[in-house]
Amino acid sequence: MTRILVTGIAGFLGFHLARTLAGRPDTQVIGVDNFARGERDAGFVALIALPNVEFIECDLSREDEVAKLPRDVDYVYHLAALNGTQNFYERPMDVIRFSTLPTLFLANHYGSAGLKRFVYAGTSEAYASTVTRFGWPVPTAEDVPLSIDDVMNPRWSYAGSKMHGEIVTALAGQSMAMPFSIIRYHNAYGPRMGDKHVVPDFMARMREGRYELFGHEDTRSFLYVSDAVRATMLVAETETCANEIINIGGQDEITMRDLGEAMLRVRGIDATIVLHPSPAGSARCSISGSNWCSNCSTTRSSSVPRQRTWRRAGALR
Repeated sequence: MTRILVTGIAGFLGFHLARTLAGRPDTQVIGVDNFARGERDAGFVALIALPNVEFIECDLSREDEVAKLPRDVDYVYHLAALNGTQNFYERPMDVIRFSTLPTLFLANHYGSAGLKRFVYAGTSEAYASTVTRFGWPVPTAEDVPLSIDDVMNPRWSYAGSKMHGEIVTALAGQSMAMPFSIIRYHNAYGPRMGDKHVVPDFMARMREGRYELFGHEDTRSFLYVSDAVRATMLVAETETCANEIINIGGQDEITMRDLGEAMLRVRGIDATIVLHPSPAGSARCSISGSNWCSNCSTTRSSSVPRQRTWRRAGALR
């Protein structure tokens, strides 16, 4: 039986990954969360009630608690973090704590455990400064140099922490012979992602009759969560992705204004969007480019209909 540990199981990507893995035969999923951001809702309760899913409530920012986690696992998917643009500005110290210490403690705990793969969830936010300050072309490949343009800007509480986690993962892998994969996700979205990201944030404003967008000229490529999960599993189980950094995202670029207008059309709303500039430090453009897993990507043409299905199902939370 394959034993897999997933951190952040009560959150967004971790929940959907764990649920997909639990559907495989001969697979035992061990989910970890401390509910700093995740939800103990009906979906979570149903997931951990499955016979091949074990849940451990654990604060991964405490080394003594990480030390109690089982080491006899084949894969570790470390997806736990405190994400969400509003959190970057309102809770930067919590973002740093929950996005740095867990990676360090988990890497030490599992470095010599004989894993088949340690998968670390990075972010496309790591490219923001290089693209905006140095005019680096997009799509951005994995070998683009990373930089931080302003350590005083709380937005870097997340991206800087994630860059720290990449260094920890890579050097733990090299020094302890631990196979790893670092995935830089580009704007995954879907049910359970919370309301502190552009898609659900604009949806929430639409419900209130407020049609406002920030960073309307910025561009992104989006990836629906089921595609992100499928790509994540492919990376973890593909030999050529071992000890590599891999972008996962869509290939189709869309401005935030076009995204907002598409969402209005989905709901049949005829309204004018009030446009605002980007917050300081925001990436002007985030599009996935990859030298490795290009077959794992999705496009806007598949994502916009999925947004419609998600909205109609009342899955925003």
